Amino acid sequence: MTDQKALFQKFGRVFPPGTLLFEEGQPCSGMFIIQKGRVRLYKKAGQNQVTIDLLGEGDFFGEMACLLDQPRSVSAVVEEESEILVVEPSVLGEMLREKGGLEMKFLGNLASRLRKAYGIIARLAQERESPGRKESGSP
Repeated sequence: MTDQKALFQKFGRVFPPGTLLFEEGQPCSGMFIIQKGRVRLYKKAGQNQVTIDLLGEGDFFGEMACLLDQPRSVSAVVEEESEILVVEPSVLGEMLREKGGLEMKFLGNLASRLRKAYGIIARLAQERESPGRKESGSP
């Protein structure tokens, strides 16, 4: 049996489209690693959902709430049938202690998310300033 099959047998689950993996504000239930499929991360804004990221094969998410011991900062919903490894918080802690280099993957992932967040903030700020604004002195 390949390592990947063994991992899926131990931690893997198949989720149908529309499955809510977790909601913003919930405590950490584990980290998720997408083997196949797509997951959308979003924040609630009143009655709306603002998509933060659309993740696919090889992407991982959900680790921040576990590492920081804070509530989830986003919600995650399965967009298409997905095979996902679900790593419980205790196992995640063991992996961090035993697997060198995992911290660097987390840091790279965090830097990528931060860059995307800055892009979203810049776009929202531009939209806020642009629509229907009149220059001072305009009729």
